[in-house]
Amino acid sequence: MYDATAESYSTMMDSEINHPMYAEILERLRSRLVDVPGTLVDAPCGSGHMLAMYHERFDASRGLFGADLSPRMVEVTQHRLGEAVETAVCDFRQMDMLAAQSAAAVISHFGLHHVDLNGVAEACSEWYRVLVPGGQLAIGAWDGSDAMDYGEGSDMVATMHEADELQKTLADAGFETLACNIEFDDDMQMNAVYIEALKPGRETGVEPK
Repeated sequence: MYDATAESYSTMMDSEINHPMYAEILERLRSRLVDVPGTLVDAPCGSGHMLAMYHERFDASRGLFGADLSPRMVEVTQHRLGEAVETAVCDFRQMDMLAAQSAAAVISHFGLHHVDLNGVAEACSEWYRVLVPGGQLAIGAWDGSDAMDYGEGSDMVATMHEADELQKTLADAGFETLACNIEFDDDMQMNAVYIEALKPGRETGVEPK
């Protein structure tokens, strides 16, 4: 589905990315990463708009990595950012091309509804693996316990996740939640949850798990 809709999705994001929330999230991320080394990873990266915003507005020197299961989305991201980004076609639960403790931050917005709660746990463990101690995680997901029906044009069914269960899954993986906000999305007519979290250990050098 995402291969077929990559261009229209990218066009939609041209306006969606102007929502103040995205800039606010990335500005907080930049401030927390001042002394944190490593790459900024977006998984799934979609059309690359968030990576591009971070690169253009906040930190043009940090390495970028975009991962997505859709080859066409990866192509769109690569085209948008050129030599500023490395990309890979892969599942965000298994990014073997990234070394352990190589990333300063992972951002992941509106991809978790494509996996069940076990898949969320797998993703959190993988993100924890690639992050350095003191690394940051920023996720956005659809909040709730219902299934998402993509309509008659698709046989895909996705699952929303409640904010509390997401925070518990993050804690089980070793993360500390820094902020959790729920906002109503007028376009989708459902709640979105935004969580910012930390992989502890930078100050002491001791991993929590």
